[in-house]
Amino acid sequence: MKTTTIKKYWALLTISWENGLVYRMSVFMWRLRRFLAAVMALTIWSTIYTSAAPEATTFGYAQSDMISYIFLISILQSLVLATALNGLAQDVYSGAISNQLLKPLSLTVYLIMQDLADKLKNASALLFEIIALFLIFKPVVHLPDLPTLGIFIVWTLAAIVLNFCISLLFGSLGFWSPETWAPRFLFYTLLQFTAGQLFPLDVLPTIFQKVMYATPFPYLSFVQTQLFLQKLTLSEIQLHSMVLLGWVAVLAFLAQGIWKRGLRDYDAAGR
Repeated sequence: MKTTTIKKYWALLTISWENGLVYRMSVFMWRLRRFLAAVMALTIWSTIYTSAAPEATTFGYAQSDMISYIFLISILQSLVLATALNGLAQDVYSGAISNQLLKPLSLTVYLIMQDLADKLKNASALLFEIIALFLIFKPVVHLPDLPTLGIFIVWTLAAIVLNFCISLLFGSLGFWSPETWAPRFLFYTLLQFTAGQLFPLDVLPTIFQKVMYATPFPYLSFVQTQLFLQKLTLSEIQLHSMVLLGWVAVLAFLAQGIWKRGLRDYDAAGR
């Protein structure tokens, strides 16, 4: 890669970082919302176990295991699901992306840099949230061995790409309709259940688990958390690796195809 290209990408990343911090109160409220959601989930499960015996289990999880699970998945979702593309559909429909289309830079690269800057911003705030949650709830979290940790990092990066593709698909709705908020709201409401944010998916009946695993949603955070907690067998790790990469490939192909189709039909309304 040429030095000038690297400098161009670095400048774009820096500008996106600075733009993301223009409205600091919005950033603070978003992080506070994520933090309070984690506190609420951890408090609820701590309360459930309060009246139980120390060695008692609920849905097959001991108290320390459940608290560790909710702690990890809250942190993981705060990073994976944070995205700068929430307003992409509105930018498309209003014609705001015309400004980027006229510049000598790929719109996809621009969106990637924008999303990466947002991830870095959220990761910076997440460090303080992790410390606060750890001090309050004192979860017992053991680091897995190095090979498992390596797979966990790869799976997490794949989940970030997967969420980017999903966000791009929702952004593509703006090419054809102004009604983009409701589908996205419904998606994130559904995601709270299907990605394991409120409870581990393996507490559900087998038939419901199979339905969940027929979607990409568990691969946005649930399987990564199960891997970190070392609850997956070698065969399950191999299966989930193939399925996760398969979903990334399928959704990347769909997002690219629909986005290109939208650009062909794009007439920059309002510009």
